[in-house]
Amino acid sequence: MIIDCDSHLMPKDAFDSVGGRFGSRKPILIFGDNGLYADVEFPGNAPQVPGTSPLGAPGSGAMFRSLWDVEARMSDYDERLGIERHFVLPQFSGWWSYVIEPELAGRMARSHNESMLRIMEKYRGRILGVALVALQDVAGSIRELEWAKEHGFTTAVVDKIFPVKDHPYGEPLGSRRELWPFFRRAEELDMPLYLHNVQHGHRLSNLLPFQRDGLYVFAPQEGHMSLVSLFTSGLLDACPKLQFIYTEAGTAFIKPLVERLDKILEAPPVDYDDQEAPLGNGNLSKTGEKLRRARAILPASEFLEKNKQPASYYFKNNFFFTIETEEPELAEAIDFLGAERFLFATDYPHDDPGGRMKFQDVELLRKHPDISEEDKELIRWKNAVRLFHLES
Repeated sequence: MIIDCDSHLMPKDAFDSVGGRFGSRKPILIFGDNGLYADVEFPGNAPQVPGTSPLGAPGSGAMFRSLWDVEARMSDYDERLGIERHFVLPQFSGWWSYVIEPELAGRMARSHNESMLRIMEKYRGRILGVALVALQDVAGSIRELEWAKEHGFTTAVVDKIFPVKDHPYGEPLGSRRELWPFFRRAEELDMPLYLHNVQHGHRLSNLLPFQRDGLYVFAPQEGHMSLVSLFTSGLLDACPKLQFIYTEAGTAFIKPLVERLDKILEAPPVDYDDQEAPLGNGNLSKTGEKLRRARAILPASEFLEKNKQPASYYFKNNFFFTIETEEPELAEAIDFLGAERFLFATDYPHDDPGGRMKFQDVELLRKHPDISEEDKELIRWKNAVRLFHLES
Protein backbone atom coordinates (compact mmCIF):
# COMPACT_ATOMS: atom_id res chain seq x y z
CA MET A 1 0.00 0.00 0.00
CA ILE A 2 1.05 3.60 -0.65
CA ILE A 3 -0.36 6.75 0.98
CA ASP A 4 0.36 10.03 -0.79
CA CYS A 5 0.67 12.61 1.98
CA ASP A 6 0.73 15.77 -0.14
CA SER A 7 -1.60 16.49 -3.06
CA HIS A 8 -3.79 19.46 -4.00
CA LEU A 9 -7.34 20.05 -5.20
CA MET A 10 -9.50 23.05 -6.11
CA PRO A 11 -13.12 21.85 -5.73
CA LYS A 12 -15.57 23.69 -7.98
CA ASP A 13 -17.98 24.13 -5.07
CA ALA A 14 -15.29 25.20 -2.56
CA PHE A 15 -17.01 28.49 -1.70
CA ASP A 16 -20.65 27.72 -2.44
CA SER A 17 -21.54 27.84 1.26
CA VAL A 18 -20.24 31.38 1.73
CA GLY A 19 -23.44 33.41 1.73
CA GLY A 20 -25.26 36.26 3.42
CA ARG A 21 -23.34 39.51 3.64
CA PHE A 22 -20.17 37.67 2.63
CA GLY A 23 -21.63 36.20 -0.56
CA SER A 24 -20.62 39.19 -2.67
CA ARG A 25 -17.05 39.08 -1.36
CA LYS A 26 -16.20 35.38 -1.73
CA PRO A 27 -13.82 33.96 -4.35
CA ILE A 28 -15.41 33.04 -7.70
CA LEU A 29 -13.60 30.36 -9.67
CA ILE A 30 -13.25 30.85 -13.43
CA PHE A 31 -12.94 27.94 -15.86
CA GLY A 32 -11.95 28.13 -19.51
CA ASP A 33 -13.70 26.64 -22.54
CA ASN A 34 -11.32 23.68 -22.29
CA GLY A 35 -12.67 22.84 -18.83
CA LEU A 36 -9.49 23.86 -17.02
CA TYR A 37 -9.37 26.04 -13.92
CA ALA A 38 -8.09 29.39 -15.21
CA ASP A 39 -8.45 32.16 -12.63
CA VAL A 40 -10.30 33.47 -9.59
CA GLU A 41 -12.15 36.70 -8.91
CA PHE A 42 -11.99 37.63 -5.23
CA PRO A 43 -13.68 40.91 -4.29
CA GLY A 44 -12.94 40.38 -0.60
CA ASN A 45 -9.22 39.73 -0.98
CA ALA A 46 -6.88 41.74 1.21
CA PRO A 47 -4.96 44.57 -0.46
CA GLN A 48 -1.45 43.58 -1.49
CA VAL A 49 1.23 44.78 0.90
CA PRO A 50 3.96 46.72 -0.97
CA GLY A 51 7.09 44.66 -1.43
CA THR A 52 5.42 41.27 -1.68
CA SER A 53 4.70 39.06 -4.66
CA PRO A 54 1.70 36.87 -3.82
CA LEU A 55 1.04 33.80 -5.93
CA GLY A 56 -1.73 34.42 -8.43
CA ALA A 57 -4.45 32.01 -9.47
CA PRO A 58 -4.81 29.36 -10.73
CA GLY A 59 -1.37 28.19 -9.62
CA SER A 60 0.66 25.12 -10.40
CA GLY A 61 -1.03 22.11 -11.95
CA ALA A 62 -3.76 24.08 -13.72
CA MET A 63 -3.02 22.36 -17.03
CA PHE A 64 -4.56 19.21 -15.54
CA ARG A 65 -8.32 18.74 -15.35
CA SER A 66 -7.66 16.64 -12.25
CA LEU A 67 -6.86 19.82 -10.31
CA TRP A 68 -10.62 20.10 -9.79
CA ASP A 69 -12.14 16.96 -11.36
CA VAL A 70 -12.05 14.20 -8.72
CA GLU A 71 -12.92 11.43 -11.18
CA ALA A 72 -9.98 12.39 -13.39
CA ARG A 73 -7.80 12.47 -10.28
CA MET A 74 -8.88 8.98 -9.20
CA SER A 75 -8.19 7.66 -12.69
CA ASP A 76 -4.62 8.93 -12.42
CA TYR A 77 -4.16 7.45 -8.95
CA ASP A 78 -5.52 4.07 -10.05
CA GLU A 79 -4.00 3.75 -13.52
CA ARG A 80 -0.87 5.91 -13.63
CA LEU A 81 0.38 6.35 -10.07
CA GLY A 82 -0.71 3.09 -8.47
CA ILE A 83 -1.42 4.81 -5.14
CA GLU A 84 -4.31 3.63 -3.01
CA ARG A 85 -4.92 6.59 -0.69
CA HIS A 86 -4.03 10.25 -0.68
CA PHE A 87 -4.27 13.33 1.50
CA VAL A 88 -5.63 16.46 -0.17
CA LEU A 89 -4.58 20.00 0.73
CA PRO A 90 -6.22 23.11 -0.75
CA GLN A 91 -4.99 24.69 -3.97
CA PHE A 92 -4.09 27.91 -2.19
CA SER A 93 -2.98 30.21 -5.01
CA GLY A 94 -4.79 33.49 -5.52
CA TRP A 95 -7.36 33.35 -2.73
CA TRP A 96 -5.83 32.42 0.64
CA SER A 97 -3.90 34.58 3.08
CA TYR A 98 -3.94 35.35 6.80
CA VAL A 99 -4.43 39.03 6.01
CA ILE A 100 -7.99 38.46 4.73
CA GLU A 101 -10.67 39.85 7.05
CA PRO A 102 -11.06 37.23 9.83
CA GLU A 103 -14.77 36.47 9.61
CA LEU A 104 -14.73 36.20 5.82
CA ALA A 105 -11.68 33.91 6.02
CA GLY A 106 -13.43 31.76 8.60
CA ARG A 107 -16.49 31.40 6.37
CA MET A 108 -14.26 30.47 3.44
CA ALA A 109 -12.42 27.86 5.50
CA ARG A 110 -15.68 26.23 6.61
CA SER A 111 -17.11 26.21 3.09
CA HIS A 112 -13.91 24.69 1.74
CA ASN A 113 -13.91 22.05 4.48
CA GLU A 114 -17.54 21.17 3.80
CA SER A 115 -16.71 20.69 0.14
CA MET A 116 -13.77 18.47 1.07
CA LEU A 117 -15.98 16.49 3.45
CA ARG A 118 -18.39 15.66 0.62
CA ILE A 119 -15.48 14.30 -1.42
CA MET A 120 -14.17 12.31 1.54
CA GLU A 121 -17.58 10.71 2.03
CA LYS A 122 -17.87 9.82 -1.66
CA TYR A 123 -14.39 8.27 -1.74
CA ARG A 124 -14.37 7.00 1.83
CA GLY A 125 -11.00 5.70 2.94
CA ARG A 126 -9.28 6.66 -0.30
CA ILE A 127 -9.34 10.47 -0.24
CA LEU A 128 -8.34 12.01 3.10
CA GLY A 129 -8.98 15.71 3.58
CA VAL A 130 -6.71 18.22 5.28
CA ALA A 131 -8.79 20.84 7.09
CA LEU A 132 -8.27 24.55 6.47
CA VAL A 133 -8.23 27.04 9.37
CA ALA A 134 -8.09 30.84 9.42
CA LEU A 135 -5.34 31.58 11.96
CA GLN A 136 -6.08 35.32 11.88
CA ASP A 137 -9.04 34.39 14.12
CA VAL A 138 -7.51 32.14 16.77
CA ALA A 139 -10.76 31.35 18.57
CA GLY A 140 -12.47 30.66 15.25
CA SER A 141 -9.60 28.46 14.09
CA ILE A 142 -9.93 26.40 17.27
CA ARG A 143 -13.66 25.96 16.63
CA GLU A 144 -12.92 24.93 13.04
CA LEU A 145 -10.31 22.42 14.20
CA GLU A 146 -12.84 20.91 16.62
CA TRP A 147 -15.49 20.76 13.88
CA ALA A 148 -13.00 19.07 11.54
CA LYS A 149 -12.11 16.46 14.15
CA GLU A 150 -15.79 15.71 14.80
CA HIS A 151 -16.40 15.20 11.07
CA GLY A 152 -13.57 12.78 10.40
CA PHE A 153 -10.61 14.96 9.47
CA THR A 154 -7.38 13.71 11.01
CA THR A 155 -5.19 16.73 10.28
CA ALA A 156 -5.21 20.44 9.36
CA VAL A 157 -2.93 22.77 7.42
CA VAL A 158 -1.34 26.10 8.34
CA ASP A 159 0.81 28.38 6.22
CA LYS A 160 4.54 28.35 6.82
CA ILE A 161 4.67 31.89 8.24
CA PHE A 162 2.27 34.42 9.74
CA PRO A 163 2.12 37.54 7.52
CA VAL A 164 1.12 40.90 8.91
CA LYS A 165 -0.67 43.81 7.25
CA ASP A 166 1.76 46.52 8.28
CA HIS A 167 4.89 45.39 6.41
CA PRO A 168 6.01 42.78 3.87
CA TYR A 169 7.88 40.58 6.33
CA GLY A 170 6.22 37.41 7.53
CA GLU A 171 6.80 36.32 11.12
CA PRO A 172 7.69 32.86 12.45
CA LEU A 173 4.72 30.89 13.74
CA GLY A 174 6.24 30.00 17.09
CA SER A 175 7.03 33.64 17.82
CA ARG A 176 3.36 34.65 17.58
CA ARG A 177 2.31 33.84 21.15
CA GLU A 178 -1.34 34.62 20.38
CA LEU A 179 -1.38 31.48 18.20
CA TRP A 180 -0.33 29.16 21.02
CA PRO A 181 -3.88 28.37 22.21
CA PHE A 182 -4.57 26.97 18.73
CA PHE A 183 -1.46 24.81 18.88
CA ARG A 184 -2.36 23.59 22.36
CA ARG A 185 -5.82 22.58 21.16
CA ALA A 186 -4.32 20.73 18.18
CA GLU A 187 -2.17 18.77 20.61
CA GLU A 188 -5.19 17.99 22.83
CA LEU A 189 -7.17 16.79 19.80
CA ASP A 190 -4.20 14.75 18.56
CA MET A 191 -4.40 16.58 15.23
CA PRO A 192 -1.04 16.79 13.41
CA LEU A 193 -0.58 20.05 11.52
CA TYR A 194 0.69 20.43 7.99
CA LEU A 195 3.16 23.29 7.66
CA HIS A 196 2.83 24.12 3.98
CA ASN A 197 6.17 25.44 2.80
CA VAL A 198 4.81 27.92 0.27
CA GLN A 199 3.21 31.06 1.64
CA HIS A 200 0.22 32.49 -0.15
CA GLY A 201 -0.72 36.12 -0.61
CA HIS A 202 2.54 37.11 1.10
CA ARG A 203 5.46 35.66 -0.80
CA LEU A 204 9.29 35.72 -0.70
CA SER A 205 9.21 38.59 1.72
CA ASN A 206 12.53 38.23 3.49
CA LEU A 207 14.45 37.47 0.29
CA LEU A 208 13.31 40.46 -1.79
CA PRO A 209 15.86 43.03 -0.49
CA PHE A 210 18.72 40.75 -1.52
CA GLN A 211 17.48 39.13 -4.71
CA ARG A 212 18.50 41.83 -7.19
CA ASP A 213 22.21 41.26 -6.52
CA GLY A 214 22.03 37.52 -5.99
CA LEU A 215 22.55 37.82 -2.24
CA TYR A 216 19.38 35.90 -1.37
CA VAL A 217 21.53 32.77 -1.16
CA PHE A 218 22.76 34.12 2.19
CA ALA A 219 19.31 34.94 3.55
CA PRO A 220 17.72 32.27 5.75
CA GLN A 221 14.54 30.82 4.28
CA GLU A 222 11.42 31.93 6.11
CA GLY A 223 10.10 28.40 6.19
CA HIS A 224 13.20 27.18 8.00
CA MET A 225 13.05 30.06 10.48
CA SER A 226 9.39 29.40 11.18
CA LEU A 227 10.06 25.68 11.63
CA VAL A 228 12.87 26.34 14.10
CA SER A 229 10.77 28.92 15.96
CA LEU A 230 8.38 26.16 16.97
CA PHE A 231 10.95 24.92 19.46
CA THR A 232 13.25 27.91 20.13
CA SER A 233 10.16 29.82 21.27
CA GLY A 234 9.41 27.09 23.81
CA LEU A 235 6.17 26.06 22.07
CA LEU A 236 7.13 22.39 21.74
CA ASP A 237 8.14 22.23 25.38
CA ALA A 238 4.67 23.55 26.23
CA CYS A 239 3.11 21.13 23.70
CA PRO A 240 5.51 18.17 23.66
CA LYS A 241 3.16 15.79 21.79
CA LEU A 242 2.28 18.22 18.99
CA GLN A 243 3.27 16.95 15.52
CA PHE A 244 4.03 18.96 12.37
CA ILE A 245 4.33 17.73 8.77
CA TYR A 246 6.72 19.95 6.82
CA THR A 247 5.95 19.76 3.11
CA GLU A 248 7.53 20.65 -0.23
CA ALA A 249 10.91 21.60 1.19
CA GLY A 250 12.96 18.55 0.36
CA THR A 251 15.30 16.95 2.88
CA ALA A 252 18.78 18.29 1.97
CA PHE A 253 18.56 21.09 4.52
CA ILE A 254 17.81 18.85 7.51
CA LYS A 255 21.20 17.44 8.51
CA PRO A 256 23.31 20.63 8.14
CA LEU A 257 20.65 22.74 9.85
CA VAL A 258 20.19 20.38 12.79
CA GLU A 259 23.92 19.84 13.30
CA ARG A 260 24.49 23.60 13.28
CA LEU A 261 21.65 24.24 15.72
CA ASP A 262 22.77 21.48 18.06
CA LYS A 263 26.14 23.21 18.34
CA ILE A 264 24.62 26.65 18.85
CA LEU A 265 21.91 25.56 21.27
CA GLU A 266 24.10 23.20 23.24
CA ALA A 267 23.15 24.31 26.77
CA PRO A 268 19.99 25.61 28.47
CA PRO A 269 19.80 29.40 28.70
CA VAL A 270 19.65 31.60 31.73
CA ASP A 271 16.95 34.28 31.75
CA TYR A 272 17.87 37.83 32.73
CA ASP A 273 15.64 40.80 33.50
CA ASP A 274 17.13 43.22 31.00
CA GLN A 275 19.94 43.72 28.56
CA GLU A 276 22.10 45.46 31.15
CA ALA A 277 22.33 42.28 33.22
CA PRO A 278 25.79 40.66 33.28
CA LEU A 279 26.12 37.55 31.15
CA GLY A 280 29.28 36.09 32.61
CA ASN A 281 28.14 34.02 35.57
CA GLY A 282 25.58 31.53 34.29
CA ASN A 283 25.22 28.34 32.30
CA LEU A 284 25.02 30.04 28.91
CA SER A 285 24.69 28.65 25.43
CA LYS A 286 26.93 29.91 22.64
CA THR A 287 24.26 32.48 21.87
CA GLY A 288 24.60 33.77 25.42
CA GLU A 289 28.36 33.89 25.09
CA LYS A 290 27.97 36.15 22.05
CA LEU A 291 25.88 38.48 24.18
CA ARG A 292 28.76 38.70 26.62
CA ARG A 293 30.77 40.50 23.96
CA ALA A 294 28.08 42.55 22.27
CA ARG A 295 25.12 44.35 23.71
CA ALA A 296 21.84 42.79 22.60
CA ILE A 297 19.11 44.79 20.92
CA LEU A 298 16.50 43.03 23.07
CA PRO A 299 16.64 42.07 26.73
CA ALA A 300 18.46 38.79 27.17
CA SER A 301 15.32 37.17 28.56
CA GLU A 302 13.70 37.71 25.15
CA PHE A 303 16.74 37.08 22.99
CA LEU A 304 18.03 33.79 24.34
CA GLU A 305 16.64 30.51 23.04
CA LYS A 306 13.94 28.93 25.17
CA ASN A 307 14.07 25.31 24.06
CA LYS A 308 14.85 22.78 26.79
CA GLN A 309 16.21 20.14 24.38
CA PRO A 310 18.71 20.22 21.50
CA ALA A 311 17.32 20.83 18.03
CA SER A 312 17.81 17.19 17.05
CA TYR A 313 15.36 16.13 19.78
CA TYR A 314 12.49 18.13 18.26
CA PHE A 315 13.33 17.06 14.71
CA LYS A 316 13.18 13.42 15.79
CA ASN A 317 10.10 13.74 18.00
CA ASN A 318 7.84 16.50 16.64
CA PHE A 319 8.47 16.83 12.90
CA PHE A 320 7.66 14.73 9.85
CA PHE A 321 8.90 15.59 6.36
CA THR A 322 7.41 14.75 2.96
CA ILE A 323 10.00 13.36 0.59
CA GLU A 324 11.06 14.14 -2.95
CA THR A 325 12.25 10.83 -4.33
CA GLU A 326 14.63 12.35 -6.89
CA GLU A 327 16.59 14.31 -4.26
CA PRO A 328 20.20 13.04 -3.93
CA GLU A 329 20.32 13.78 -0.18
CA LEU A 330 17.21 11.75 0.69
CA ALA A 331 19.02 8.63 1.88
CA GLU A 332 21.40 10.68 4.02
CA ALA A 333 18.47 12.50 5.67
CA ILE A 334 16.77 9.16 6.40
CA ASP A 335 19.95 7.81 7.98
CA PHE A 336 20.29 10.98 10.04
CA LEU A 337 16.74 11.31 11.43
CA GLY A 338 15.43 7.79 10.96
CA ALA A 339 12.90 6.60 8.40
CA GLU A 340 10.12 7.01 10.97
CA ARG A 341 10.06 10.79 10.31
CA PHE A 342 9.38 10.73 6.54
CA LEU A 343 6.19 10.48 4.47
CA PHE A 344 5.68 9.63 0.82
CA ALA A 345 4.35 12.52 -1.31
CA THR A 346 3.90 13.48 -4.95
CA ASP A 347 2.57 17.08 -4.71
CA TYR A 348 0.00 15.97 -7.33
CA PRO A 349 -0.94 17.54 -9.72
CA HIS A 350 1.61 20.32 -9.40
CA ASP A 351 4.31 20.78 -12.00
CA ASP A 352 6.98 22.26 -9.73
CA PRO A 353 10.27 20.34 -9.21
CA GLY A 354 8.59 17.79 -6.97
CA GLY A 355 5.37 17.75 -9.00
CA ARG A 356 7.14 16.93 -12.29
CA MET A 357 8.10 13.65 -10.73
CA LYS A 358 4.59 12.69 -9.63
CA PHE A 359 4.25 9.88 -12.15
CA GLN A 360 7.74 8.56 -11.35
CA ASP A 361 7.88 8.86 -7.56
CA VAL A 362 6.58 5.36 -6.83
CA GLU A 363 9.12 3.75 -9.13
CA LEU A 364 12.00 5.93 -7.97
CA LEU A 365 11.41 4.97 -4.35
CA ARG A 366 11.03 1.30 -5.25
CA LYS A 367 14.37 1.27 -7.10
CA HIS A 368 16.29 3.46 -4.62
CA PRO A 369 19.47 1.49 -3.87
CA ASP A 370 20.38 3.27 -0.63
CA ILE A 371 17.08 2.90 1.26
CA SER A 372 16.24 -0.46 2.83
CA GLU A 373 12.99 -2.25 2.02
CA GLU A 374 11.94 -1.91 5.66
CA ASP A 375 12.46 1.86 5.53
CA LYS A 376 10.65 2.10 2.19
CA GLU A 377 7.56 0.48 3.73
CA LEU A 378 7.65 2.93 6.63
CA ILE A 379 7.76 5.82 4.18
CA ARG A 380 5.16 4.42 1.77
CA TRP A 381 2.40 3.91 4.34
CA LYS A 382 3.31 2.74 7.82
CA ASN A 383 4.37 6.16 9.14
CA ALA A 384 1.16 7.76 7.83
CA VAL A 385 -1.01 5.06 9.43
CA ARG A 386 0.71 5.65 12.76
CA LEU A 387 0.70 9.46 12.59
CA PHE A 388 -2.91 9.90 11.46
CA HIS A 389 -4.34 6.85 13.26
CA LEU A 390 -5.62 5.30 10.04
CA GLU A 391 -6.94 1.83 9.49
CA SER A 392 -4.25 -0.18 7.71
